[in-house]
Amino acid sequence: MERQVRRAQVLRHAKKLFARKGYHRTNISDIVAQAKIARGTFYLYFQNKKELFEELLNEALLEIEKRIYRIRMAPGEPSAAEQLRNNLLRILDFVLTERELTDILLNHSLDLDREFEGRIREFYGQITQQIQRSLDLGLEMKLVRSCDTRVVAACILGGIKEVAGQTLRQPQREISHLAEEILNFGLNGVATAELLRAGETNHDNRPH
Repeated sequence: MERQVRRAQVLRHAKKLFARKGYHRTNISDIVAQAKIARGTFYLYFQNKKELFEELLNEALLEIEKRIYRIRMAPGEPSAAEQLRNNLLRILDFVLTERELTDILLNHSLDLDREFEGRIREFYGQITQQIQRSLDLGLEMKLVRSCDTRVVAACILGGIKEVAGQTLRQPQREISHLAEEILNFGLNGVATAELLRAGETNHDNRPH
């Protein structure tokens, strides 16, 4: 138990340093000084800084996966929209609570070498796949319109990343408000019914 606590302590302090200084400008000496441990103790838990950083990425992915629940349509379950809202609330709560980790993923990716840039892309690719699987399930359940789910999944992730980044810099909105706006945008877009009708009329009047 003590070993697990000490390992978590090292990860916590490393995460803060990576967010503040960037990956390359943070070295093991910084980490052990911040965590108040001997250098040899660090190597009991991690072979090097790279392995520690990988652990942080894996931890983030697992935590996000745990917060995305499959939509259930059984009697007595909340509506599909409410379940989606709850998924968004859980994800936003995580990324805004884990501010150091979110800051690393959003703002320090360019500070990494090619191998880690690839790892970050892989990380986001895995999240995009999770969103895409949810959209594909929604298509099967007739809850999602016909669309290129890969493209739409990327749009959803991009929107969440930008909202999270702006909220980290200016934390003026409650998570429930953010989740509601993201959900409304995803479900309804921004066009009014009048604009949609006008678009359909213009399309029908085009020469064929």
